[in-house]
Amino acid sequence: MSEFNLKKKNVRRKAYFDKNNFLTKNGSDLIKNKLKFISKKIERCLILDEDLDTNISNFSVTKFKNINDITLDKDKYDAAISNFSLQIPLFLNSNDIFNKILSKLNDNSLFCFNIITSNSMRTLQNIFLEIDEKIYGGVYRRFGPFLETSKLIDDLNKNKYKDVVVGIDNLEINYSSLSNMRSDFRKFGISNFFNEKHRFKKDFLKLTNKLFSKLVDNHKYIPLEIEIATFTSWK
Repeated sequence: MSEFNLKKKNVRRKAYFDKNNFLTKNGSDLIKNKLKFISKKIERCLILDEDLDTNISNFSVTKFKNINDITLDKDKYDAAISNFSLQIPLFLNSNDIFNKILSKLNDNSLFCFNIITSNSMRTLQNIFLEIDEKIYGGVYRRFGPFLETSKLIDDLNKNKYKDVVVGIDNLEINYSSLSNMRSDFRKFGISNFFNEKHRFKKDFLKLTNKLFSKLVDNHKYIPLEIEIATFTSWK
């Protein structure tokens, strides 16, 4: 797979990821709130995230599986739940992922998942567009992958999911320094894993520190906007 450096992703996750981080906990709460309104009794649940809060509901049977391994599983489930782990797989091939999950669901079963949308981190992206243009004369993909809600709705419908509903939650986290933001990026597990190499320049670091310091001086903080879309749908 050339699009992403998944080895780097796994190494960084082991080194820095904190399952109690703000973003992951918020995602678990969003799924928990969705499940409160589900009247169907869920006996068997397939969970696609090892860091999802397993106390979100009382399932009789809970099984944790990586999305790449579910085709080897012979069981069927009343629900499949994901808290951000499908971000990269859905970006690469959403139809394939939706089809795999559908094959693991019983009739009238629930599929609920969170993704980070393309409306996220707009301020940061604009800042680094300016920095890259000045230092490198071009732009690198430093953020993402982010996903389009409308495309995922279309793909769910194409793959025969029913009653697709999307809830949108907007978060804004304000940082007093760039170092604190970078630390949380690692804890969130949302670092950039695109396979794009660029030559490091000292001028890049100097300009980055200058622009972020100016932002804090003028506005007292650096804003990080994250838009979470929580999908529910049925087989």
